[in-house]
Parts: sequence; C-alpha cells; structure tokens
Amino acid sequence: MHTSHIPMTRLGALIATLGAAALLGGLLWLALPSSQAPPQVQAACGAGTNQGFAPHHPQPYPVDSGLHTWRESAADAAVAPAFRETVRVPGAPWLRLRFSAYELGAQSYLVMTSLADGGWQRLDAAQLAQWRHSSAYFNGDAVEVALYVGPGDQNVYFRMTEITVGDLNSSIAPTQPDQILAPQSICGTTDDRVASNDQAVGRIVYTSPISDSFCTGWIVASGAYLTAGHCADPLEDMDILEFQVPSSLADGTVQFADPSDQYAIDQSSVVFHDNGVGDDWAIFDVSPNPNTNLLPPFAQGAFYRVGLASDTTPATVRVTGFGVDGPPPCFGNRQIDGCEFADRNADSETQQTHAGSYGGEHTAASNDVYITYTVDTQPAGSGSPVIDIMDGVTVSVGIHTTGWCTSGGGGNAGTSFANTDLALALRRFPGPLMVYVDRGHPVGTVSGDIFRPWPTVDLGVYFASANSTLSIVRGSYNEAITITKAVTLTAPVGLVTIGQ
Repeated sequence: MHTSHIPMTRLGALIATLGAAALLGGLLWLALPSSQAPPQVQAACGAGTNQGFAPHHPQPYPVDSGLHTWRESAADAAVAPAFRETVRVPGAPWLRLRFSAYELGAQSYLVMTSLADGGWQRLDAAQLAQWRHSSAYFNGDAVEVALYVGPGDQNVYFRMTEITVGDLNSSIAPTQPDQILAPQSICGTTDDRVASNDQAVGRIVYTSPISDSFCTGWIVASGAYLTAGHCADPLEDMDILEFQVPSSLADGTVQFADPSDQYAIDQSSVVFHDNGVGDDWAIFDVSPNPNTNLLPPFAQGAFYRVGLASDTTPATVRVTGFGVDGPPPCFGNRQIDGCEFADRNADSETQQTHAGSYGGEHTAASNDVYITYTVDTQPAGSGSPVIDIMDGVTVSVGIHTTGWCTSGGGGNAGTSFANTDLALALRRFPGPLMVYVDRGHPVGTVSGDIFRPWPTVDLGVYFASANSTLSIVRGSYNEAITITKAVTLTAPVGLVTIGQ
C-alpha cells in the first residue's frame, strides 16, 4: 500500500457564515450549492480490478473548426453556430468525442447533440477541462458538434483527431474474462434481482484503452459520493457518475444516461483504500452538470443516510446496483470459470436490487471491518449501498465490494462503516470541523457526527466549536436558534428551512 496527498474539493452547499451574536428569529433557507477551497487529505492505493464490460475502439476522425471571431454586427450569432459538423459512424451503439486542442475564450462554447435520442451537452472551456477534454457519452451512431462564439472572443476553434466508438457486445468475442476468475455472486441457483429505480444510486464509468467498465456509486446525506475502493484504482480511469441509466440493447451492449444526468468525477477529490475485504472503499465528489448546473442531490432529489450496523442492528438488508445480467447458469458473469463467453441481456449493467438476510459484522482490525449478507449481486454492482430499513427510514450500513456467494449458497460481503479510516473520511467530508444535523435520522444515540447527527440545528450550534461547519440534511427545522460564534451552515442535499 502507498499513500499520497490528494486535495478534496467541496461541492456541497456553502450558504452562509454567521458571526458572533447573530440571532435568527424568522426563517432561514439553505439551498443551492457552490464551491469552497479544498483542504488536504490522504489516499491509499492498491491494485484495482475492472467490473462489467463496454467494448470500444478509438477511431481516427479529424475535424477542424477553423478560427472564428465574434462579429458584433451578426444579430443571429447567439443562435447560429459559427461551425457545425455531424460525426457519424454507421452502426455504432454509442460515441464519445475527444478534443485534441481548443480555444473557447471567455464566453464561447460547444453544443453536441445525439441524432438518435436528442441528448445534448453544452461545454465551455472550464467545463471541457472538467470533462478531461472529452464529451459526455452519446447513444447512437451520429453526434452533431456545433461551435458558438461568444461576445468579444477571438480566434476561437476546436480540433478533434479521434473519437471513441462503442462496439456491440455481439460483435466482440472476448478472449479472456473481464478480470481474474472469481466466485459467482448469485446466492443459489436463481438470480432474484429485480429492476429498480433508486434515485440516489448511479453508475460509475471508468475508462480503459479497449473497454470502458462500470461500478456503482451513490449519494450520501453529506453531499459526498461512495463506491468501492477497487473502483477508484487506478484513479486516473475514474471518469463519470451517471443516473437514470436506460436499458441496454438486447445483447447487453450498454446505453448511457442523458448527458443532463452525467457528471464528471473530480479526480482530485477521490480518497480511497483498496486493501481487500473490510478495507475497500472510496469517497469522492463530482462537478455540477454543465447543462443544468446542478449537483446530483438536487437533480435526483435523493440520498442515503449512513449508520453503524451496531446502532441499526439489521436483520434484512438490500443491495441496489448496476451488475451484469444474462441467462443462467452464468447470469452474465464472465468472471467465473467456464463463463468467459457468457451472454448478456437488456438488463445487464442497469439498476437492479435484491434483499436478503444480514449475516453480521466481522472485525479483523480497526480499519478492516466487513459485513456479510445473503443478497444476490453481480460484477459492476461493486460500490452499491448495503441498505437497512430502520423505523421506516433507509440507512446504509456499508459498501458492497465482494462476491462470495456460489450456486451452493453462502454470502456476499462489503466494507462496514465501522472501518475507522472510512468513518473518519465520512466524518470529515468536506472538511475537518464538521457537525451534522438531521432531524430524520432514525438512530437514537446522538453525538453530532454523520452516523449519529444532532436532531436539531440548535443542538448542532450549541455543541459546535468556533469555525465549524454545520451540514444540515434537507427539511424543515421548526425552531429558533441563537448563534454566538462563527459557524458556517450548509445544505448539501436539498432545501433547509429554519424558523418558527
């Protein structure tokens, strides 16, 4: 294992910093997110593995827009592009554009539109850098790219030399498993997962030269995002988080979410451990969607509270993720011996869920704690939330990471939030002096951290040290508060109303 310093960017909602003797007798609303300077944190690195399968190939496709300058006399400049071209690869299931060079000035931008489903993306210079000089993923075999020149900009241009072209699963005969051979993660002889539409759970896409791959990621009540550590290793491959993922094609070829539901992962924010079962986790942040300027909690309107299994004492848990699928006996899993050529179907790498019995928590060391459960999962489901329903409220007690089930039964496993390093990373997101408030958290024991938040803002303020940040979960807090110290109030996952 090695460690390195990685800055973690705060993309939650910085709302207001309140000085001494501030009195709030009316209503206070906390809502939209902004950015804050990143503190320094550490990441640990290990060997990673791929999940899922999205074959593709690079294809030379030179496009040069030429140089363009804003013309003040052009009345239609705001609605008519200075340059437009359709990128087309007949029969391709999806495309992604790569920009080798560009100058977009202060106000110019690109608009790309799929001719198959109308999905579009607008990128200015800063957003194109966040997307690592690439577009979103577009379904279909044709994408129109248009350049719009903004007021005062000169010598605006873009160039492409190649694009990424998706391949149909049925056109690629895999010559080896997706990764090393591993036990099947279906607990028995039938796959009991069913389609689901959990708004807090998304699909992570990470890139590699010949096959983009997938994991599962999800929204936490603090505005953070969680997945398995092996999904962040190697870090440079971690690319986007997408929600509202559509069905795959009949042969299992993936299709992508509308670009308005795709988010570039901020690689500088990622903190992860990839040290095997019990210490396999990653926490990260994303950039706002360039079309909507929203972060996922606000666009999706959903998130998961987190809790310690020792507090929630689950009997049954649910795992929701984006695992592969196909006919028995392989169920699309090409990681098991004899299934290297397993067929996949339209449910493959789409969101599915299953619930089953909870097996307990197992501690090897303070930073090596795992939970087990008899719940069907599949590759690309790594990173899924392990969900307990406590007093009618959904609480995640860990991160799914490992398939131990076989056709003879057994249980799968995930990293528990009792892992001290993971717990510390969550308690310190997005900074070191965090206090958490959540009137809807079901755990009765309270201490002000993310696992046991204060139920009222007043308690949070009272116990907060000077210069702390209060992270308040969305909702109405019918109370009057008096603030006599410098604190910052944030609302990272939705509207907060405070007052009587």
